[in-house]
Amino acid sequence: MRTIRFMSLALMLAVVANVTWPSLVSAEGDSARSQVTKTIILVRHAEKCSEPAGDPELTSLGLERADALRRTLTDVGVEAMYSTPLKRTLQTVQGLAEDHGLETIETPIAAGFLERLAETILSSAESVVVVSGHSNTTTRMVNLLAGTEYPDLDESEYDRLFIVHIPTSGSPEVTALRYGPPSGPSSSPC
Repeated sequence: MRTIRFMSLALMLAVVANVTWPSLVSAEGDSARSQVTKTIILVRHAEKCSEPAGDPELTSLGLERADALRRTLTDVGVEAMYSTPLKRTLQTVQGLAEDHGLETIETPIAAGFLERLAETILSSAESVVVVSGHSNTTTRMVNLLAGTEYPDLDESEYDRLFIVHIPTSGSPEVTALRYGPPSGPSSSPC
C-alpha cells in the first residue's frame, strides 16, 4: 500500500510538472496548462516528539516521512522554500532544501504572518514554492492562496500535501493528496 500511495503522488507531481512549466507543453497543448504562473506545495510538518512541549523535533517516523517528502519532490523544480522557525517544520523540509540547493526561509510566527507570507509568495518571481507549516496553518494558507474553505488539519494528520496552482487568469485550483505512510497519533516522547 505504501508504494502505491507514493507512486500515485509521484504521478500527480509529474502532471504538475507539465502544468507548471509551460516550456514543457507544446504550442498546441491545452491553453489552461500554459497559464499557470505559480505552484505552491504545502505540507504540515511530519510526526513530532511529545517533548519538549514548546519546540520538539521529529520522531523516527517523522524523519521517515520527511525523507518520503524529499524523495517525492526530488524531480520537481522547487525554487523557494518557506517554513516556520520551529524544529519540526524545518526538519520536515531540510533534506528537500539540501537536494535543491535552497536555504529555507524562516517565517516568524506573529499576528498576520500567514497573510504576509501569502503576499510574499504571490509577488515573488519563483514559480514553484514549498511551504512547511502546522495543523492550524497549512490549510489556512491554502485558503488564503486559493479562496477555499479547508478546515484545520486534525492533530493526527501528518500525511497531507496540498498543491495550489495559481493561473495568470481565472481561479486558483487545489489538489489535496496524501504521501508516505498513513498517519496516526504521534505520541513518542523521544
